[in-house]
Amino acid sequence: MTIFKTLLLAGVAGVLFAGPAAACPAKIGAVLSMTGSYATFGPPISNAAALAVEQLNAAGWKVGDCSKLEYIVRDDQTQPSVGVDAARRLVDLDAVGAIVGPITSGVTGPLLTSVTVDKGVLVIVSASSSPTFTEMARQGKLKGLFYRVLPSDALQAVAAAKIAWDAGYRKIAVFNLNNDWGNNLGKQFAVTFKAMGGEITGTVTYNAEQPSYRAEVNKALEAKPEAVYIAATPIDGSKILRDWISLGGTQKFIFPLGMNDAKVVEQIGDQYLKDAWFVTPGAPQPNSRSVFYENYEKRYNLDPGKGPGPGRDSGYDAAALIGLAMMAAKDYKDGKAIAAAIGKVTDPAGTPIMATVDDYRKAVQLLGDGKTIRYVGATGPMTYDQYGDVSTPFVGWQLENKIFVQKKNVSAQDVADIKSKTGT
Repeated sequence: MTIFKTLLLAGVAGVLFAGPAAACPAKIGAVLSMTGSYATFGPPISNAAALAVEQLNAAGWKVGDCSKLEYIVRDDQTQPSVGVDAARRLVDLDAVGAIVGPITSGVTGPLLTSVTVDKGVLVIVSASSSPTFTEMARQGKLKGLFYRVLPSDALQAVAAAKIAWDAGYRKIAVFNLNNDWGNNLGKQFAVTFKAMGGEITGTVTYNAEQPSYRAEVNKALEAKPEAVYIAATPIDGSKILRDWISLGGTQKFIFPLGMNDAKVVEQIGDQYLKDAWFVTPGAPQPNSRSVFYENYEKRYNLDPGKGPGPGRDSGYDAAALIGLAMMAAKDYKDGKAIAAAIGKVTDPAGTPIMATVDDYRKAVQLLGDGKTIRYVGATGPMTYDQYGDVSTPFVGWQLENKIFVQKKNVSAQDVADIKSKTGT
């Protein structure tokens, strides 16, 4: 039985017992899509978070008299109501002070407004990238209890527009999923690309999990775009691509984070994706990406060299940040104290700590002595603003012999400069 199944069953079993969980071991909760439309991402992201907890324990994680950190994942089934219930059980039954947050923004929003903010529980999301949360933080609605590991859609779409423009594309169709994530990406990409001088030939919004997307594809093809920006999940994206290619559409694609999945390449064929651009947040040097990939592949018996796939590094970093912040706060139950300690583990002037057991041992000592550290995770070193947003550069990848190869870099400053000109 795989680790995520074991942990999921353990979490479900917990609801059979009355009363809150014992104080120690300390617990990191997670609400992830283990099933449902985002199930492609949930189990491996959960495995990554579990790996971070394993490594922290191996390094001697300790807060007060408690020297055991436990990871509990609950399935949101990619449904908001289920996610809210999962969070309530983590908070009320498992007594967690911090949660690795959902993959989809559609689950994260209700979880924040219905459970975690009122309960004083910290949420560090593994993938939810909606700009809505930035606005909520500006309005004081999140009370400093929300952080991201990945940048918001508003920044990712700006980077994608620049990569498309630099590739020489001038007429692009936008094809996006009809949810908070897809709509925000599509809107920001279109605004940015038009501000650069490009033309958006049309925007087609689609609903998830349809058997075919031929009608939507035909609509997008009417204006004869020279390229297409597709904000889709791997499952829907593969269906869209099959219809797009079979109907003679351009094979010049721009994809956001999530479509950089080896399964997409296998299902479509790399010969049809040779001109595709896959845009992801970058990891400026120094970073822990390569060592995380190696450890993840070894821990879960994956083929070496292929990388764990999209979202795994952010899931790992979310759990690692929580565990480190607990030590910095000298508290593993008070979500407000843990949130306030994030600055102590991402201090630019602190001692750099990479994502290894040896460096985590250093962190245990430093944080125990009241010093600060600079966590340099699998997604790179993190710099947070007052809204819990992280700034990062971006990378454009292309396929070579079925392997994703880094071809283009877009700095965080480039993204900020371009976005400032769009008025968004």
